Amino acid sequence: MNHFSKVAVVLFFFVNMYQNVWSQEDPLFTYHLTHEMSAEEKVQMQNLTRAFIETPAPVGSVRSIAEWEPMESVLIAYDGSFGMPVSMIREMAEDCKITVIVANASEETTVRNYFTSNSVNVAQCSFLYQNPNSWWTRDYSPWYIAVNNEEVALIDFPYNRPRPNDDNVPVIMAPALNVDLYGMNITHTGGNFMCDGYSMAASTDLVWEENTSQTQANMRTKMLNYMGVQTYHVTADPLDDYIKHVDCWGKYLDVDKILIAQVPVSDYRYGDFEAVANYFAQQNCSWGYPYQVIRVQEANASQNVETPYTNSLILNHKVFVPQTGNALDAAAISTYQQAMPGYEIIGVTSSGWYNTDALHCRTHGVADRQMLYIRHYPLHGTYANQSSFTIIAKVVSYGGSPITAGFPKLVYQQNNGAWQEVQMNLVPATTQDYTAEIPGLDGSNEVKYYIVAQNDNAKNESHPQMGAWDPHIFNYTNTLGIDEADLQENIQIYPNPNAGNFVLKTTFDKGSYQIFNLNGQLLNEGELQGFRHTLSCPNLTNGVYMLKVLSDGAVYTEKMIIE
Repeated sequence: MNHFSKVAVVLFFFVNMYQNVWSQEDPLFTYHLTHEMSAEEKVQMQNLTRAFIETPAPVGSVRSIAEWEPMESVLIAYDGSFGMPVSMIREMAEDCKITVIVANASEETTVRNYFTSNSVNVAQCSFLYQNPNSWWTRDYSPWYIAVNNEEVALIDFPYNRPRPNDDNVPVIMAPALNVDLYGMNITHTGGNFMCDGYSMAASTDLVWEENTSQTQANMRTKMLNYMGVQTYHVTADPLDDYIKHVDCWGKYLDVDKILIAQVPVSDYRYGDFEAVANYFAQQNCSWGYPYQVIRVQEANASQNVETPYTNSLILNHKVFVPQTGNALDAAAISTYQQAMPGYEIIGVTSSGWYNTDALHCRTHGVADRQMLYIRHYPLHGTYANQSSFTIIAKVVSYGGSPITAGFPKLVYQQNNGAWQEVQMNLVPATTQDYTAEIPGLDGSNEVKYYIVAQNDNAKNESHPQMGAWDPHIFNYTNTLGIDEADLQENIQIYPNPNAGNFVLKTTFDKGSYQIFNLNGQLLNEGELQGFRHTLSCPNLTNGVYMLKVLSDGAVYTEKMIIE
């Protein structure tokens, strides 16, 4: 790691910039700030010239870590209060650590005493000394990435508020966590960014508006290089308020699920909300099929009622949903329960929630540096009947702890029968890729499945997150004209494994093929003409790949092993 050199450069810049440009005696910071910029701040923001030092992008593969992935801590700030009920802090401390930003040791003592008197587990708490300008940790704290699918690192960016202490939080967090810090020069804010843990992310067009000195193409390239975002959905903002944050109206609930607020037809913004919902309904998720768009009912703008239901926090199998005591609260909880089976859905009632600022804004999970990670592209939809279906997954222990003997496991059921469990086998010539087979049956069938992993550091993980509560589902049938007994004659690939030159034999003379790696990247594709085809892959490294063949509505999948 070159952690210390990178952090030292960025830290030197921040310390000197704030000593020269800002003063802690500035009257702007002597009163409690609001989420919206004050008139004085707007003037300062217009005149602000940041000499942000952009570090080189990470070397190797990069992915943004999603909110529902394992979190070792949750970051909150104390500036005389926390911006949330202490009952929520107590609940969060049951499952992970609480990292509190405070000004100094005296404030730490104040917070510790407050927590103790309110039955918060102080043993779960740690403290960062950085006098916060505000409590909106979501907006100014770093973003978390995984480099080469095995190491957590931080992304810093110029915060879109002239609040130097807040903007400096990523710089102090990197050495505290002992991880690399990368600087990406795109003015941004955490409330206007959500990602799926694979290759997609979303923001409103606020990101374009606040970076007019850069082209959109240049910013998309940076999002790819620093964040691993291959598809960046940048949409109009349907909320029509000052904030323009995506978390005020939308939220990824999983790779293939997105929650979008819904307002009554009588609301003047109704068409805008429907337009953004329709936009996502027409997009494919990172797993290769359309998003499931879930709607949560919110109040008409004319009612002046706070219903910020998308501004929730997913934290280690719990979902904290803001509640304000109005008639729509119960329906919002029900929406989450139906959309996220297996999660514990917890309503958090407060008079301090607003449509532009609720509990997601005031918290931010800290990615688990020791996480156990499963990367898998699920089978989905309807396939032709075949003798077996190959399930492939990459399983990585970020902390380096060995995968426990007997894991990972594939757990599946067919046609709602008994759950079956089979150990997945390590693919030869690889260290992280595993496969297992689900046997095919005659007729039309439905399969539900999930993957479980465990390492010797007592980390457990499932894919998808809730396992049997919310498994992957696909169907297969021989009504497509495919007979199980004839599978070997319908599609064959050989020799397999080999050094990269395969023969694909089919019983159909028209169709197409695609070759993917286990990160879901499309590496090669082409049309099928005739019954025998040569697939040459000289540039692919040793490992396992997925071949997908499509013909006349049927989909066939086979693994290809290069060694």
